[in-house]
Amino acid sequence: MLPQDVHIEGRNLEILPEWREKIEEELARLQKHYHDPILHARVEIIGTAHHRLGAFEVHLVVSIPGDTITIMRQGEMVIPLTSEAFDVLDRRLAEHSQVVQQQIKTHEEVAQRGRVVRLFLDDDYGFIESDEGLEVYFHAHAVKKGKFSHLTPGTPVKFTQEAGDQGPQAIWVQPL
Repeated sequence: MLPQDVHIEGRNLEILPEWREKIEEELARLQKHYHDPILHARVEIIGTAHHRLGAFEVHLVVSIPGDTITIMRQGEMVIPLTSEAFDVLDRRLAEHSQVVQQQIKTHEEVAQRGRVVRLFLDDDYGFIESDEGLEVYFHAHAVKKGKFSHLTPGTPVKFTQEAGDQGPQAIWVQPL
């Protein structure tokens, strides 16, 4: 079942039926998968032949109770870009769902301080060294009130962590 309010638009191009079908399939899958309904979804595919990162952009804006999630992807082919954008949306909806269900508690009083020591921009992750000297993994989606792409080694941050499969990982990171 699709969200009640869905807008699929093209800028500088016509939306192909297979693109529309893929978008509707992904929205229906996510609508089934999460408890909170997707109230509004807007997908815009932009033809940008001159863009250095590819010929297309996919902009995805989704409203759920209490939050709006925006995702943008750029590349050469629409279907893979659409899949990637919806994979990111899936992770963000899971994170939102966990916070709403209070599985993840992000209390400021348990926040730690540290600094970014290594970044892997192409793979969307990095490492923080806490003030206690502990190295903590973080993913780009954990960055709040800032952009992952704006971080550099040495950037001071505050964060909260939990035990991950391969060691400590930050569940949210905020540049200071």
